[in-house]
Amino acid sequence: MKTWEEATKLKKEEVMLIILYMLNVILDITTAITTKNIVWVICGMLWGVVAIMKYYNSKNENANKVLIELQEQCIKSQESIINALMSETAVEVEISKIKIPKNFSKPNQKKMQNKIQYYRKNHKFESQIVIDLDYNLLDGYTSYLIAKNYNRTTVIVKLKRKTKEEQN
Repeated sequence: MKTWEEATKLKKEEVMLIILYMLNVILDITTAITTKNIVWVICGMLWGVVAIMKYYNSKNENANKVLIELQEQCIKSQESIINALMSETAVEVEISKIKIPKNFSKPNQKKMQNKIQYYRKNHKFESQIVIDLDYNLLDGYTSYLIAKNYNRTTVIVKLKRKTKEEQN
């Protein structure tokens, strides 16, 4: 990412234009001295004001572009965070409402024993139960089986909603 100085740096054309304005200042003041006419000093000062205005306006425009880009990046980051937060919510659900898709197979006996030991020791599931809005099990089948085995009527699950990207 560019530094602020790099991002707001003036373009060559803008620098050349400011130099041209400053040359006008020098030329007008030189003319004022040689002709002994105060009007040229005023013209030179006005060119100086024009050069200063051009410098600050160019810097301001570049800064605005950078700020807009940063705001857009922040908005995208915030949208992704909001989508992530909204896509999963912890809720308590009756275990009888959870539907097991046919593609889930009986887990490995060793894996099941390890998960049961973890549950007994920690009084919580090693992996979370994740369901969709239709109560279809998405993940955490072993935790679901342990809850059924221990005759739990409700469990805390992660309710996964579709993100904007998934909906489109």
